[in-house]
Amino acid sequence: YDESGKAYPTCRLPPSTSCNTSTYTLIMMSHTTSRLHDFMNPLLVMMETWPGLTEVIIVWNSPRETLTSMAENTDAPSPNKKKADRNREIQERQYASQLLQWHNNSTHPLRIFFSLENGLENNLLNRYHPLLQPKNEAIMYFDDDGPFWSKDAMITSGFELWKRNSDVQVGAFPRNIRYMSQRMKDTGRHGVDSSIQAIASNARGVDLSPQTQSKHHHPLTFTPICRNVTGDTVEYNYFVFPDFDAHVLLPSGTFLHRNFLCFIWHPAFEELRTYVVTHKTYPDDMTVSTLISHLSGRAPRTFPREITDGVKEISRNRRMLMLEYDRDEREERDEDYEEENLNKVDQSHRRLLWKQKNWGKMREEAVNSLTGYFGSIHPGTVGWCAGTPYMQKRGRGVPYVCDPEKPTLDLIPWLKEGGPGYDHCPK
Repeated sequence: YDESGKAYPTCRLPPSTSCNTSTYTLIMMSHTTSRLHDFMNPLLVMMETWPGLTEVIIVWNSPRETLTSMAENTDAPSPNKKKADRNREIQERQYASQLLQWHNNSTHPLRIFFSLENGLENNLLNRYHPLLQPKNEAIMYFDDDGPFWSKDAMITSGFELWKRNSDVQVGAFPRNIRYMSQRMKDTGRHGVDSSIQAIASNARGVDLSPQTQSKHHHPLTFTPICRNVTGDTVEYNYFVFPDFDAHVLLPSGTFLHRNFLCFIWHPAFEELRTYVVTHKTYPDDMTVSTLISHLSGRAPRTFPREITDGVKEISRNRRMLMLEYDRDEREERDEDYEEENLNKVDQSHRRLLWKQKNWGKMREEAVNSLTGYFGSIHPGTVGWCAGTPYMQKRGRGVPYVCDPEKPTLDLIPWLKEGGPGYDHCPK
């Protein structure tokens, strides 16, 4: 009960697998009609061609009038504008009109959730609010400015991975946290190796849930943060998207069980939500990934963002030679990139926020505050190739990489009979 005597909501953790789930809800959040140019065409493709997509929720964080006024505007664009800008304005009106038509059609799968009309403020965490009441257990998220991954990456591969790991966050856009102390490095490496061993064993039917890990000698160790005693700090690595040893999933292209919405907005975590909306970088991605991992006792799972069509057939020996060459080249490329861009920040996410002065330092301060709040960090992700011949050791940086970086569907282990994870939801 809270101070007024009101009972707290009862939240329930999701099941470890959801093999019989065949449908999912897409949630996207926006606040300005200018973003309609970014997401309306990808959204239309998803609604027309992606199997299992039975509901779309657009979380609108601005007044309804920002949409209606754009849709109802019949004035000719200013002749002083460039032709491209005039065409863009006309297109924006058409997009707004189309979005509202879908919303007003009770038989259409899309509906708009107007945050302000539901008592909420403009908040990045609104996309995780229980008031959305998604119909499906599986929720798929995309940012309104993307990036938008393919159907093969998201549904054929990613959704199938989520079915086998529905008690964790599953995504394709990971970020890494670097440990500064040797103690944390050693513990973190042990955690990644234990996760790989657990997944490899899981191909033989071993349960990965926290309740059974000790029985199979695969404890998925969280790394303690002892900042006040030893001065432990971490660095936020915004240069690469590693297959292994990542700790934060950026929202675009993630899957989450709807049961987690209750936890994210539970009164017990009000302090965290306040931190997100008051911090200059609005670290909702860090907060959600860290919270979900501590609730589940497991690291997120990742799948490849890009799937190739595999047109060229290559013999296994020739392929392995190419993989060896590509791995060395990737290591050198990543290291050079980090050295050359040490004082730069990633521009592919939150493209307005990164322009702030000292944005990188503020993101690093945020991740240290959040890890300090929880007192530990999950063991890190493992790549799609964990427990397969395509997992390759790396001499520096993250401990392993997946080669090829962009696999064909026939290489995804949880889609192959006998592969790690397949038996969780056999076809």
